Amino acid sequence: MNTEITSKENPLYKEFKKTSTEKIDYLFIEGKKLFSEAYKSKLKIENIIISENNIGFLSAFNLKDPTITLMANDLIASLFSTERKPDNDDLIICLAKAPTWELNDLFSSKRPVLFLERIQDPGNLGTIVRSSLAFEAGGVLLSSNSTYPFSTKVIRASAGAVFSLPIVFVSNNEQLKQISKEFSYELIAMVKGNGQVLEKNKSKKNSIFLFGNEGNGLSKSILDLADESITIPQSDKVESLNLATSASIVLWNNYG
Repeated sequence: MNTEITSKENPLYKEFKKTSTEKIDYLFIEGKKLFSEAYKSKLKIENIIISENNIGFLSAFNLKDPTITLMANDLIASLFSTERKPDNDDLIICLAKAPTWELNDLFSSKRPVLFLERIQDPGNLGTIVRSSLAFEAGGVLLSSNSTYPFSTKVIRASAGAVFSLPIVFVSNNEQLKQISKEFSYELIAMVKGNGQVLEKNKSKKNSIFLFGNEGNGLSKSILDLADESITIPQSDKVESLNLATSASIVLWNNYG
């Protein structure tokens, strides 16, 4: 364990600050609740930054020799990406190796899978991942131009579900079509207003449900791949449902 870091000029502080915003192979995990979720999901926790008054918190975990760095309260708080800074009793950050998944991890359970095209909002992605885990989806496929699934915002919005749910990027439309054929899954486009009406409790487990960008929906090239188009019935009092809400409804309808 290192001597307590007390200055922002310390090289380790600067390294941690840089890591918090980079798209790298490590997850930047903030606070005791998410730390506990990371531990439960068996992520490889390699570095822990903690305040001296919280060091006893680690005694409850059977950790495999991570590097533990003590840091002054105000410095740890300044590393948090949240707008509201944490209470002193929540001052812990860890770096864990990001999970890696194969396509078989998504499809071996024969559960529904989501494909998200050009999703941009980290909050939406995190909520969708959380719902996917709650309703036992096989996982999430992301188009290559989607938001990074392991950012601090996605981690928080998913309440740590990104630690456990398989997530894989799809390079292009041809790969998506090939995946559907290889695993014998239907491609079902979720569209507004002009598809078959989603039937309550009618399960389509061997399906990849296609959801489009928050503002523009699915591209024509993805729609052209679909075996079927489905619409969620709704009142005309609102123009459309939020992307994460729509995905959650579909997942719930295929749960059980």
